[in-house]
Amino acid sequence: MENAKADILISAYGSAHFEQCLRSALNQRMASSVIVCDNSGSDTVHETVLKYACEKLFYFKPEKILSRHASCVRLLDMSSAPWVRFLEDCEILSENSLEKRIEQSDTFGGISMTFSSFVTITPDGKKERTSYNMPEYIKGTDYLFNVFAEVPFLRFTNILIRRDIVMSALFQGLPEKPDCFASAAVILAMAEGNLVYTAESLVQRYETSSEETLDIESMLDETECIIDVMNYVESATGEKKRAAKLRRELLSCIFRRNLLLLLEKNHYADAREYVSESLQNDGTSVTSGLLHLSVISHILTAIMRSLRIYRKG
Repeated sequence: MENAKADILISAYGSAHFEQCLRSALNQRMASSVIVCDNSGSDTVHETVLKYACEKLFYFKPEKILSRHASCVRLLDMSSAPWVRFLEDCEILSENSLEKRIEQSDTFGGISMTFSSFVTITPDGKKERTSYNMPEYIKGTDYLFNVFAEVPFLRFTNILIRRDIVMSALFQGLPEKPDCFASAAVILAMAEGNLVYTAESLVQRYETSSEETLDIESMLDETECIIDVMNYVESATGEKKRAAKLRRELLSCIFRRNLLLLLEKNHYADAREYVSESLQNDGTSVTSGLLHLSVISHILTAIMRSLRIYRKG
């Protein structure tokens, strides 16, 4: 096994757990370099980096705070290892996390992405372990069509991924939106090669804030991003019908997730606008999402609530 085959890339926004995060990254034996992009509004990140200064630690602070997508792209530009491991500043790697991933890629060969289960620690101290119902190793691209829902689209930092995947022209040309980066990278990795999964919890994440967005434009841009990637997948595979089916299922899943979020937050006007705009992108997946029992239930609840308010008025 070659030493130092992966770069760990940290987007730092001032988490109270950054020092633990940085220390866990530097302790990874297989890390070629640890690169930190300082997006905080104070000197805390810089001071911590100076405290742990060493040959494999690199730091830069952009002129203005970057979005997570832009930060990841800048970090990629500074990396050079064949593998990259993105890390948020509230995440702590287990001692053998990176080594375990590299061992898997070397053992099976032809791997484009690996990921593991993870433990989330909520602000009240509760620990929640998340794992995926998948075999340890899935050969070929068959899983891309069958078990996409098991892949952590919104947990991109839980993934060790080949650098050339996220440096590809297609990926670099995708819109800069928070949720798009993770989803696009995972789908591209699945389309380009094989997948390794380990049931071990190799990362511990402190949940400090919600990653959900109620911005309709961001939701629509995420959908557009996924459509672009799925166009690539359809053009690169001979399984046209299965790829088309995956597109419908995936877009329906994303639409349903976003619509339920708007309905749960009582953003009914935004929900109507989101449905109208989404119909123009992909009418079939929107129809499928609207007919889902969870969506119908929320819509009926909203209608009943409106009728009660109308009668009282």
